[in-house]
Amino acid sequence: MIRSTGLEDKFNSENLTVLVPTDDSMIEFADKMVEMNQVPDAVRRRRQVKNPVSSKNLVLNHAIPGFIDLSELNNEDLLSSAYDSKIRFNFYPTRDYGKMLTANCVKVRKGDNLATNGIVHVVDGVLGPVTEDILSMIEEHPQLSTFRRVLKNSNLEKNIKPDGHYTIFAPTNDAFGKLPPLMVEKLLNGDACTATIIKHHIVAHTVCSSAIIGNATTHSVDGQLLNLQRRDDDVLLFESNAKIVKTDIMGTNGVIHLIDTLVVPESALYISQSLKNENFTKFQALLDQVGLTDELDSMKNITVFAPSDAAFENPKALKYIESLQENKEKLKEMVMYHVVEGHLESCDMNNNVMLKTKQNENSVRLNLYSTLPIFSNIINRATVNCARLTGYDEKSCGSVIHEVNNILIPPSRNLWDEIKNDEKYSTLSQILKGTDLETVLKDEKVSLTVLIPTNDAFSKLDPDDLKELMEDKKKAVQLLKNHILTEVLCCSGVSRQGWGFDTLIRTLNHQHQSVSRHGEQIRIGGASVLECDDLATNGVIHTINKVLLPQQTRSPGFGFFLFDI
Repeated sequence: MIRSTGLEDKFNSENLTVLVPTDDSMIEFADKMVEMNQVPDAVRRRRQVKNPVSSKNLVLNHAIPGFIDLSELNNEDLLSSAYDSKIRFNFYPTRDYGKMLTANCVKVRKGDNLATNGIVHVVDGVLGPVTEDILSMIEEHPQLSTFRRVLKNSNLEKNIKPDGHYTIFAPTNDAFGKLPPLMVEKLLNGDACTATIIKHHIVAHTVCSSAIIGNATTHSVDGQLLNLQRRDDDVLLFESNAKIVKTDIMGTNGVIHLIDTLVVPESALYISQSLKNENFTKFQALLDQVGLTDELDSMKNITVFAPSDAAFENPKALKYIESLQENKEKLKEMVMYHVVEGHLESCDMNNNVMLKTKQNENSVRLNLYSTLPIFSNIINRATVNCARLTGYDEKSCGSVIHEVNNILIPPSRNLWDEIKNDEKYSTLSQILKGTDLETVLKDEKVSLTVLIPTNDAFSKLDPDDLKELMEDKKKAVQLLKNHILTEVLCCSGVSRQGWGFDTLIRTLNHQHQSVSRHGEQIRIGGASVLECDDLATNGVIHTINKVLLPQQTRSPGFGFFLFDI
């Protein structure tokens, strides 16, 4: 072919690296060309065969100017041929721990054959010209018209860069024809799950068919594991049940393989399907009851904090839901309070962050804790509005679901309003009224924990001491600052501590209270917590069984006195 195309002088005089197809692969290529010229034009168009390149240009497409030793090449190197077409080189591991090299997905059989004016590498196939990127090829391919529309409507085209390295396992029109019409319609409209499904078919590096030996794995651009298989009968499978019906369609920025089945991963299930699969039956029933299932399924890029079925047995939750049963709109708002804008996985969580929800843009508070006695810098527990996260990162249609062990009830009042409007806090309310702390507890910018002794606990103080607390606001502030922690501490964030490893949390008076759990009992500064997690918009309240006295003494000879601070 070199002689017949008048290129013998070029190959004798210039320094070239030549990728030489074997005679068998040249004969096979010629037979295909003959076959294509004999079939009707309509069939030829369906097979996506353009006007064949001239023999001369085909030869030039196998030559690269200069000396290219295989040891100089790196994976995904892209070189230009003498025909100004792109040749992509890839390395793959083999079963015997060696390396396989491909050029435009054609296996290099024998490399580094040195000549006086260049190097010859023997390859197992003919290298056709590669001049278009993969998006242009999808645009023109007659078997990918449906995939082209879905890809465009999923808004993923912008992520496929001209200088990238991609593999697309592209479902053919026949593959879409196997799907229910309603699903095809949703895919064509680019609904919430479309992008997740399509991402499952895209890999961010070049995967040539010759690299699939037996069972192989790679990862999609979404980080999901993909299984590839070459069966004993040489059939190639993508994700077990999709056959690869056409391989190695090369583009300047990657390769396309055609598959006969669209693969829908678990991460692309609608949120309602994921909730059903993970047995959130009561939350799912609530969605159905208020008519939000379809709306939630259509949402993109959200995080759902789904209460477990056990959470609905909590008496406080039951009472709250019961109070909303006659008001469907309020019940809808309660459900949407569990839905947060943005895709938030556990690895992206930060402490004491307010997350905006779909319920009138109200927020939930996320807190992170360490419950390990020694390794206090290792965060291993999270709460949302003091409900503990008990399951993480169930992906669904580009969104994510976390399980929580309580219903999320939106707080409506700040710390001060919670205290003054609750009869069980009446003694503390009287002591606080008129102090500077009243302003502090109204501040929506703070994040505090207030430890409130019961009215009975205050009644156990010496009557004169209690009277002085009521009358002397300065001394009242000094004592009560000992009951206010400078961070949000949820009961779920208190760990079972080993001896000598109590957690210390700073108070407003610049001292610290020890915090520990003993069995189910939580102790803070020597007091037992009677009621946990009374939420406010700017913090949380715990009810305790005793007044926390300052840890200070008077001058020698006078003994301890409550207000000598």
